[in-house]
This record gives sequence, C-alpha cells and structure tokens, in this order.
Amino acid sequence: MKNYTAWMRPMRLSPVFLAATLGSTACDLNLTNPNAPTEEEVLSSSDGLIALSLGMQEQYASSILTYVRAPALVTDEWGTQTRALAADQALFTGGAIDPSFGVVSGPYFVTYRVIRSANNLLVGVPGSDLPPPAQAGIIATAKLFKAMALGMAIQQYERVPIDADIAGAMPQPRPVVLAEVIRLLESARVDLAPFTDANLAAFRARALTPQFDLRNTVDAMLARYYLISGQYQQANDAAARVNLNSVSVFTFPTPTRNPVEAYAFGLLYVGGLESFVTEAEPGDQRPAFWLNTTASLITSTQGTPPVRLYPLRQYSGENDPYPVYLPGEMLLIRAEAQARLNNLDQARTLINQVRTKAPTATTPGANLPALTAAQLPTQAAILRQVAYERRYELYMQGLRWEDLRRLGQFAGRQPKSAFLPLPESECQINPSAGC
Repeated sequence: MKNYTAWMRPMRLSPVFLAATLGSTACDLNLTNPNAPTEEEVLSSSDGLIALSLGMQEQYASSILTYVRAPALVTDEWGTQTRALAADQALFTGGAIDPSFGVVSGPYFVTYRVIRSANNLLVGVPGSDLPPPAQAGIIATAKLFKAMALGMAIQQYERVPIDADIAGAMPQPRPVVLAEVIRLLESARVDLAPFTDANLAAFRARALTPQFDLRNTVDAMLARYYLISGQYQQANDAAARVNLNSVSVFTFPTPTRNPVEAYAFGLLYVGGLESFVTEAEPGDQRPAFWLNTTASLITSTQGTPPVRLYPLRQYSGENDPYPVYLPGEMLLIRAEAQARLNNLDQARTLINQVRTKAPTATTPGANLPALTAAQLPTQAAILRQVAYERRYELYMQGLRWEDLRRLGQFAGRQPKSAFLPLPESECQINPSAGC
C-alpha cells in the first residue's frame, strides 16, 4: 500500500509561479531557472501538483476582468469614461474592433494559460502518490477550470481551439466547443461521485482556494452550459442539484487585488450606464445593489450623444471576492428551461423566487411583489421576464453578451458586436486560425 502521509506536508512551492511557468508555452515547458524545480519534479511530486492546481485557480481568478470586460462594454451594462482605453471605447461605441487590442487578446490567451495548467494536472495526477480522494478532487478541479475557461471564451469568440497543446490547432465552432465543455464537466462530476464530502475534506483544505464548493460549482457550470447549448431538461436538472446556500467565490487576499476593482475604481475607466437604473421596474432594489445610485452622475463624451454613468458599487474593495456564480442564476436557468419546455407554472414560480427575495451584503435582491399568471400568460411573456430578471440579477457577471444572443428578441435589443475577432497574434502564428 502506498504511503499517502507525505501529501499532507506543508507546501514549499509557489502556486502562481508554477502555473505561470508550466503554462507559459504550448510546446516547451522546461524551466530555465536553475534554482527552480524542473517540470518533471513538479508533475511527479504531491507538493508540485497541489501548487500547480492552486496556481491554475489563481490564474483564472486574477483574470476574471478579461471575461467580464467585453461583454459589459458591447451590451447595455458599462459605458466608458473619457480616460478609458481606445480599445474599450471602440467596444462601447460599436466601432471597428482592432484584433491587436488587448481587450481582444486577453480572454483568448488567459483561456489557454488556464487550459495548459489543467492539462499538466490531468497528465501528472494519475499515478502520483496523492491519495485517491485528492487525485479525484484535483482532476475534477482541472476539468472544471478547463471547462470554465473554454466556456467563457466561446461566449466571446465565434470559434476557438479545443486545446492548447497542439501547434496550429484548428478553431472549432460553438457547438463543438460547448459539447467539450459539457463533456469535461460531466466527467468531473463522475470523478467526484465515489467520494463523500468527508472523504474530500483534506483535499479541500489543501488544494482548493477558500470558499469554493467544487461539487456545487460543477453542477452550476453544467446548468449554465446546458442552457446555452439548448439542452433544457439537462440544464434544469443540473441547476436543481445546486445548493443555493453554499458559496463559491474567487478570493483575492493581499497582495493580490480584485481585478474588477482595479479597473473600475483604481483606473476609473468605466461606469454603469444610467439606463440600467432608469429602465428598471419601479421599486427594484438591484440597481442600487450594483451601482452607487446616490452618487453624482458622470457625463462621458464617449458615445453619441454623450452618456451618463453611475459609479459601480460592488467589488469596490481591493480584496472583495467575486462570485463564480450567483444563486439567482440557477433559479433563472430553471425558469428559462421550464418555459422552453412549456412548463409555464413552474417557470412563473421560479421567476417569483428571484423577484421576491431581498438583497444581502453579497447577493442582489429585487424585493418586488410576485407576478401572477395573468401578468405572465404565455411562454413569450415569461421569456421576456427572464430576460429582464437576468439583466438585473446577473449584472457584470460576464453573461450579458450571451444572454442577448439567446434572449435578444425578448430583451428588445442586440449587442453592438456579434463576437470578438481572433487576436492578431494568433492569426499570425497559427495558419489554421482562418483569420
């Protein structure tokens, strides 16, 4: 029998360093620092694998702005202040999007850095001296983060490669990528199934970032991507499995910093569009949850005519956590799925669960009265209400762009751009990119 006690020793390797170095290129993973561990040493030791898993999680968390920024700017969430970058201004005004812009390349290259870290874990963990629950937990975490990165990328680009380790990888269309996202998530769920939460306690303590519910998050992402792919019964079932009282957040302990806070509050590049407040239903408390509606409006010359912006309220602290998903998303996934399955009574009930809840310090709440069947008499009326509720419940979660593709006819608007172009640098080095 293997001796698994070694994996509980204190870790001496930097998670961020390992993720950055092992995920830096697709083909050559050898470290050049003579004082640093080699790739083989990292991938064959329990400390190295745990550090790499934590580093992968931190890679994704520290880059969350790249997944939120474009969807907020090309829709009706954010406007640019006068000092904003030209790239952000182009997204907001609907101008031509230069593929050399960092806002174009950011989501793409973050995605494949995370995927390379995940792939290294999927190769290194099987056969390691980690105990079976830890192996299952780290493998499931790698599959989850690979799926989340791919899923966020395919919401911004029309085609992306499935993997990062193949030179000249061919970008794949959305149905293929979404199928791979779902396959990874279902596989992660299978990996976790044999183990109880008690079995996984040591793994969680050592190899997961704080306040992250792995099992719940796998189901939440399954619900999200089943819905996007049009598999409504599966979306409903996955969302129904999510414990809405459990929390999954990305944390930013000092010296790290919430990237949304740095961008919106430190650099003052963006604000919330005034229309987000004026178009809300009277009495809806969610605009004031997301935006500082008591502050003076900021007039920005970016836009014709000039637009007025409210300062953001949420994520205003350097160390404020950012949600992996919000409980209201799960209820609204179920509401939309039930409506599309023509189960209208169930859909109304779920919408009202969202509408009637009060806000907390960390979650939005409309605190509105329930709607009746007479007010939501048809499938179209319910989907129109789902579009409204998602707009106010899931503000700046990186989901609005995809929501307008799926629900634009019910929301009464479309995004300014259909998708981001593939980055110029990818077009230059990858002959299969098809740019």
